[in-house]
Amino acid sequence: MADIRMLAPASTFSVPSTSTDHVPDKLPPTLRVQSIERHPGAHGGILNRAVLFHEQASLSVEWLTRHADIRLVRGSLASIRWLGRPVCCDGYIRISRLVLLERPEAAANLFSLVPRSWVSDRELVVRASALWEGLPRGFRHLFNAMFWDGRRFQRYLMGPSSLGHHHSGLNGNFRHCIEVAERALRMAEGQGLANRAILAIGGLVHDAGKADEYRFDHVRRCFTMSDRGALIGHRETLQQWIAAAMASHRVILPEAHYLGLIHALIAAKGAPAWLGLREPRSIEATILSMADRLSGEEELYTRLAPAEGGFGRYHRLLKYRPYVVGLGAGHGL
Repeated sequence: MADIRMLAPASTFSVPSTSTDHVPDKLPPTLRVQSIERHPGAHGGILNRAVLFHEQASLSVEWLTRHADIRLVRGSLASIRWLGRPVCCDGYIRISRLVLLERPEAAANLFSLVPRSWVSDRELVVRASALWEGLPRGFRHLFNAMFWDGRRFQRYLMGPSSLGHHHSGLNGNFRHCIEVAERALRMAEGQGLANRAILAIGGLVHDAGKADEYRFDHVRRCFTMSDRGALIGHRETLQQWIAAAMASHRVILPEAHYLGLIHALIAAKGAPAWLGLREPRSIEATILSMADRLSGEEELYTRLAPAEGGFGRYHRLLKYRPYVVGLGAGHGL
């Protein structure tokens, strides 16, 4: 029986089918390489085997080649080229080849290609997917161009938002980015000035550069500051990613949307003029800044607050013990 698992919408596995006749028609065109290995072929050449993932399906495939395509690595995105009617061999579906997808596609929702080993909280992935689906095509393309590299996308999803402040755990930055995007959209409800697309993608990527600001130290088993983080910082890294995506992959955005997004991401209230930063001059910049701060402080307060209200635990970066009124009897509205 082929190792084909079609996932239900709630991301639970259904009973695998014993027939592979209709597999090509049911599979999505883009899949994530979860693992790949290469063995000597029986008659020369190379036997390639890979486990592929999509939120709707997971399957194992094998194919024969004369030479190894070393560009195909764990985390890369690929598409299957079929070899007639799918046939199972030792639990693997025999295909013609696996093609590396090198150019970002605006139609591919990358949040449908997040393995469970990267993010175990699937509700987070669903929420992020909904935010991406709500973006116009240009912003979708920009996001995908920034994160088509599976290794960068994995770091974005798995890394922390800080080393000792808010959202400092595994998947912390991803959770924080979703919270900021959702909170910014709620803050914009009922008023017509704010561009909701800028708020959504701005929230999703505002701290994305932290994917390279921190690295996991396998010896100490914790996240530490990277050299890039110490010398450059996540804001400059994010601007470099956006510039490279726009230039290399022909991302098409209206000039006003591009300027509005960049301003919302880099504007800083009260920064000294000699730094060259600009004060917030758009409603999107103001809302995004407020949503960012609220998300961070709420996470800290929640982590430090006592169960019954009152003063919580001291935090060295807050420099005070947060006070929580509590929600006991008589405190509700």
